[in-house]
Amino acid sequence: MNKIIIIGAGITGLTSAYFLKKPYEVLESKQYAGGLCASYYKDGFTFDCSGHFIHINDEKIKKFVNRIAGGVFEVKRNACIYIDKTFVPYPFQANLSYLSDKIKKDCLDGIIKRKSVDIHKDMSFLNWSKSMFGDGITKYFMEPYNKKLWSYNLNKLNATWVGQFVPKPDAEDIIRSASVKNKKKYGYNSVFYYPKQNGCGALIDGLLKKVKVNFNSKTTKIDIKNKVVYCKNGKCYKYNKIISTQPLLELLKQIKSVPKSVKITSEKLLYSSVRCINIGVKSTKGVPEILKGKHWIYVPESKFSFYRIGIYSNVNPKSAPKHCYNFYVEYSSFSNIEYNKNTENIIKDLKKISFIRDDDKIIAHSTVDIPYAYVVFDKNKEKSLKEINDFLIKNNIFSIGRYGAWEYSFIEKNISDAKNLVEKLNYL
Repeated sequence: MNKIIIIGAGITGLTSAYFLKKPYEVLESKQYAGGLCASYYKDGFTFDCSGHFIHINDEKIKKFVNRIAGGVFEVKRNACIYIDKTFVPYPFQANLSYLSDKIKKDCLDGIIKRKSVDIHKDMSFLNWSKSMFGDGITKYFMEPYNKKLWSYNLNKLNATWVGQFVPKPDAEDIIRSASVKNKKKYGYNSVFYYPKQNGCGALIDGLLKKVKVNFNSKTTKIDIKNKVVYCKNGKCYKYNKIISTQPLLELLKQIKSVPKSVKITSEKLLYSSVRCINIGVKSTKGVPEILKGKHWIYVPESKFSFYRIGIYSNVNPKSAPKHCYNFYVEYSSFSNIEYNKNTENIIKDLKKISFIRDDDKIIAHSTVDIPYAYVVFDKNKEKSLKEINDFLIKNNIFSIGRYGAWEYSFIEKNISDAKNLVEKLNYL
C-alpha cells in the first residue's frame, strides 16, 4: 500500500494533492472545500471566511495562483489604523505625523528615551516592543492592538512571531515621520493579490478542477500501528503516509496510542480563536466617505471589541451588488470561542464611528467562527512542537499548514510548504 492520505481540503491540503504524483485520498470533514480560503455567496454578496487578501513574493507561486484562480488583481495596499477618531496609514510606527500633538509627543519621547538593551526574539512581546519602538508607540498601538488580537497576556507572549509581520523602521525614520508624511512602503504585504471573481474561493475552485475530494469524511481515529484512518461516515482507509492539515491538537486526539509524554506536551500548546462577522450593506451613496479606498483597518482602542475590519468591495467591486458595499469584522477570544459581543452590538459600534451610516440598510450578515486562528507564541511552543513532530514523523505523519504546523502563516507559505513536502514524498 503506497497511498497517501491527506486530511483537510483547505489550501494546503489541495495544493499537496495537486502536486502529488502518488495515489492519494483527500478527506474533508465538511461538505465543501477551502477551509479558511473558502468563499460563500449571500444575497448577491461574495464573502470570504475572514479577510484573505493574498500576499505573494515568489514569482512561481504568483503565476500558479494567477492561473489556478482564473486571474488576479494586483492591488497596492491601503491599510490604516483608526485611533483617536483619526486614520493613520499603516504602519503606525512610521506615520506619526497624522497623530494629535499629545500622542505624537508621547511616541517621540518613547523612541528617544528607549533603554539600550539587547533586543531578541525570546523577549516578551511587550518588552520587545518597548525596546524596539519605545513606551509611547507601545502604549498607543502595539500593546492595545495585540492584546485584542491575541487575547493573551503580552508579558507571556514572546516575540518569535514578529518576523516579517511587524515592520521595523529605524529610529531616524520614526522620528522623521512625526513631521513629514512618510512615502516609504513597509511590510511584506505592501502589494497584494485578489481573484478577479468569486473571492478567495476562486483559488479553491481552480484546485478542485484538478483534485478529487471525499467530502463529509471527518477523521475520528488513526491507527498508526496498522496504518488505518477511520472516518465518522464509517469508511476507513489504509495508508503509507499521512499529510494532515487539520489543527495539530485535533490530529493528536485522533491518534491511537499517543505516548503519555506527547499528550502532556500537547497540553502546553495554547491558541486564540476568532469570530468573523461578514456584513453586506445597501446604500445609494455607496461606501461611506471615511472608508473609501481603504482595504483594511486596524482598531487598537479597547472601547471597540473588534481589532480589524476589511472592505471587500474596495478590493473588488464585484463582491457587492450595485449600490452596496461589504466588509468583514474580526474579534478574538482566548482558547475556545466565548464571545460576549453579538452582531447587533458590533453593528452599533460600527455606526457610532460612521463605518455604517444610520440610513444605510444592512441586507446580509453572517458569522464565521475560526477555532485555532492564532497559535500563542510562548516559552513552551518550540520545544513542544519539536517533541510532537518527532513522534509524528517517526510514524509517517506530516502535519503542515497554518493549523497543522501550528504557526502564524499565510497563503504563499501554505502553498510553498505543501509543494516542498510533496516533492520529497514523491521520491520516497
